[in-house]
Amino acid sequence: MTLTTLEDYVKREIFKSDKELFDFCPACDETGNTIEALMKGLFQEAKKLQKERDDILRINRSIAKSITELKEVVNNIGSLV
Repeated sequence: MTLTTLEDYVKREIFKSDKELFDFCPACDETGNTIEALMKGLFQEAKKLQKERDDILRINRSIAKSITELKEVVNNIGSLV
């Protein structure tokens, strides 16, 4: 078994081709430091996903509040009759 660098492993196992790697991480082919550029790219993607998650949670909370209010209205309709 031959030893390989982390950079070689990432290129070989995670991306099917150099084009796929460079599409995901354009800076990888410019800097020559694939791992550092990938880590920066992954960090940026993680920040985007975290923002999307926060937006989804905010919407879910709003919907849950609306459902609770709707249930109260429906229950109050019964007491009006």
